[in-house]
Amino acid sequence: MTSSPARAHQLVDELIGPTDPAADRVVTVLHAHAAALAWIRDTTGTYPAPHAVAHRLAAAADRLRDGTDPRDPAAVLGQTAVDALAVHRSAAA
Repeated sequence: MTSSPARAHQLVDELIGPTDPAADRVVTVLHAHAAALAWIRDTTGTYPAPHAVAHRLAAAADRLRDGTDPRDPAAVLGQTAVDALAVHRSAAA
């Protein structure tokens, strides 16, 4: 017998066909981008993220979405958030 989640995925595949890898990549990047922005908010205690930091994250996310950068979105955007925030804080000091 198939597990419930596996059966649900099987039913979706039967109804609309298999997922599109490009669309799956976009969703993965969006989730990672949101997580990076949430980390910045939690770290700085401010919202929205500083413009320069948000801009660097958006640029990295664009490269991840269009396939220019094939690396893991969570790792890339997490490190980009850390690096961008460090640059922002050092410039502000």
